[in-house]
Amino acid sequence: MIEFVKMLSETLIDHAPVNKGSIINYNLDEEALKADGYKPLIKAEYPNNSRLYRLKYREDELFVYEIIDYLETEDSFNTRIAEEDYELECDRIISLINDFDLKRIRAMCEPAIKNAETGETWLDFYNSKIVALRNELKGLKKDVK
Repeated sequence: MIEFVKMLSETLIDHAPVNKGSIINYNLDEEALKADGYKPLIKAEYPNNSRLYRLKYREDELFVYEIIDYLETEDSFNTRIAEEDYELECDRIISLINDFDLKRIRAMCEPAIKNAETGETWLDFYNSKIVALRNELKGLKKDVK
């Protein structure tokens, strides 16, 4: 089904109403729509990534064209994605550290041997895990300029 619109501005269009007054299915009567100034809308192909964009419109005598206007360059998009990935990884590591901290508190209150052969306690085990996670957090390279 062809969608008919009127272009109001570069970024705004008015869609044809389904009914107009007593006229039912007005949006299906192409001749009436064209007589009232509505034109068929040629839709743009939407991007399949999360790059920020807005829709703009352009018209000629026959059609209104939908245009994708990117709000960020490819470089800024890649930078934004890298920043988001960095933040997610930091949050994941900090969450793990917090989980081990809670276990470490319990290990201090209820001392027990984790490995009888090595004599390693649960507290030693959790401390080693936290040290490793903190080193991983320090080692993260922030690729953002």
